Amino acid sequence: MSAKFELQPKPIFKADVSIPRAGEEDGKLTFTFRHKPIKELAALETLEGKTALDFLQEITEAWALADEFNRDNLETLLDNYPGALKAIVGTYYSELTGNREKN
Repeated sequence: MSAKFELQPKPIFKADVSIPRAGEEDGKLTFTFRHKPIKELAALETLEGKTALDFLQEITEAWALADEFNRDNLETLLDNYPGALKAIVGTYYSELTGNREKN
C-alpha cells in the first residue's frame, strides 16, 4: 500500500542530522523542522542583515536534546561544532527535495 499524497505538506517534519565531531564519529541529532514553501525559503535566504542563526531559527522548531531549544543553545551548537550549520541546512533541503541518503 502506498502512502497517501496530499497537495499541502505537513507543517513540521523530523529528520536526523549527522553532525561532524572532531576525533569522533558523527553525532546524530534529530531536529523538528518547519516546512517552508520554496518561495518563502528564497525570501528568507535573500533578506539583508540576517545571519545563519536567524535562518536556522526560521526552519527549525525543536531538537532531541535535553538542553532547551533556544537561540543561545543553537548558537552554542554552531560554535562548538563548526560543521553543524552545513549539516542542518543540507539535511533540511535534502528532506524537502526528497534527496535523502540511502542506508
